[in-house]
Amino acid sequence: MLYAYSLLSPATAAAIRRELPILNTPAGTTALLVVAADLLQSCSRGDHPELANPLHSLVTSLT
Repeated sequence: MLYAYSLLSPATAAAIRRELPILNTPAGTTALLVVAADLLQSCSRGDHPELANPLHSLVTSLT
C-alpha cells in the first residue's frame, strides 16, 4: 500500500520499488493489483480521488 500511495511522488515511488524488489516478482505484481483494486474502490467513493489516474496507470503497466 505504501507504494500505491507514493505514486503521486514519482521519485519516492521509484525509491520504494528499488528498496522492495519483491514488488517486481509475480507475487508482488499480484499484491500491487489487489492494492490498486482496493484503492480504486475507495477513490470511487470519494477518498483520495487524486490517486485514481496514477492507479489506473499502474494497473495498465502491470497487465
